[in-house]
Amino acid sequence: MLRFSDPAPSRLFYKLNRLFYRLWFRLILGVLFLCLIGLLVKNFVYDKVDLNEEIRYLSRESSAFYKNLTELSISRIVIKGANLALKKEITELVQITANEGFSALKAQSLRDKIQEIARVKKAFVKFSTDGLVVVDVVERKEAVVFLNNNTYEVLDTDGIILSVNKSYDGLSNFPLIVGKSASKNIRELIWIVEKINAHRSEVLYYEWVGNRRWDIHMRNNTVFKLPEKNLSKGLEIMGIFLIKNNKLLNSLVAVDLRNLEKPIIKLRREPNEHYKANKKERFAS
Repeated sequence: MLRFSDPAPSRLFYKLNRLFYRLWFRLILGVLFLCLIGLLVKNFVYDKVDLNEEIRYLSRESSAFYKNLTELSISRIVIKGANLALKKEITELVQITANEGFSALKAQSLRDKIQEIARVKKAFVKFSTDGLVVVDVVERKEAVVFLNNNTYEVLDTDGIILSVNKSYDGLSNFPLIVGKSASKNIRELIWIVEKINAHRSEVLYYEWVGNRRWDIHMRNNTVFKLPEKNLSKGLEIMGIFLIKNNKLLNSLVAVDLRNLEKPIIKLRREPNEHYKANKKERFAS
């Protein structure tokens, strides 16, 4: 038989060897090792470094960085997507904001201020530390004119008031609408105007009636009463009348299309001879 000359391991060595297989024992050794490293660093490193001075240095650097963010100087302002008048208004607003303490941290606030301008639908603000400020806006466009209590309000498709005028002069390129809550139904009105685009110059104004449908008043005093439902069919029938000659249209007071199965046509009555004679006398006087 073979005999081993190595002596058997001691009981203490055996137990220590078994402990190394225990996770909690290895964690304890790791903590002790880190504590030892900490003591060495404290004795040999911290004694050579002024910790208070390092903290003061970091504080100064962070303060300078914050100052750069909160005290930007404006070198150039670029406004995109706006007309000349709106560009001027936005530029003045940016300059006022800069005088109050312009900040890279206030981009959201500046954007909100720009979007409070009536003619601005959306705004995007970007700027850099070299003082360049870029404002990209989506400008609201005039769509209709709303006659409201003897004033003419120019609205966009969302019903936002862009300007208020005392007369309709210079606004005839836009459809004129009247009626309570008419300004809340502009998108449908724009669709109607596009459908009758070839005859839109013959329309005097559009009236929103009963908060449910439209009447179209023509310049020859004919009124088309459109239906509440199946508006496309109503406009199609209206188009048939519009392609007729003016003599026929002049004889019509109203074309009631509220019931498409039974349209009602109201003809204009011819005035009698006595009325004509009195009218001539009134004009002569």
